[in-house]
Amino acid sequence: MGSERNAPAATAELAAIPAPQPYMCSDRIGERAASKPARRRTAPLARTLRTRWWPRFLLAGVLLIIISAMVLTGSAAAWVGISGAAVISVAVFRGATMTPDDYRREPPVPPGAGGGP
Repeated sequence: MGSERNAPAATAELAAIPAPQPYMCSDRIGERAASKPARRRTAPLARTLRTRWWPRFLLAGVLLIIISAMVLTGSAAAWVGISGAAVISVAVFRGATMTPDDYRREPPVPPGAGGGP
């Protein structure tokens, strides 16, 4: 019964709260968005993972170590953790010894231009 007496007061309080306005862009925000293109924060990371092989292997090794520490137990955790450490060490040492010339690819050979036996 007490809640019935307070009901008109509660609805009056709710009626006094202004309704939210639909989102509208102001001119200043619209100009900034038009002059400066949107850039994802992960774009440099995605470009690095896409263009080089060793960061992908490094990431895979880190994920193996995290999985071994968080999910696995016993000998499985040890094997996966050691495998992750091995993958990380190979990726770091091989990636550190590569020169920019090692990353260059050979130009494509057009069909029928030879290049085979």
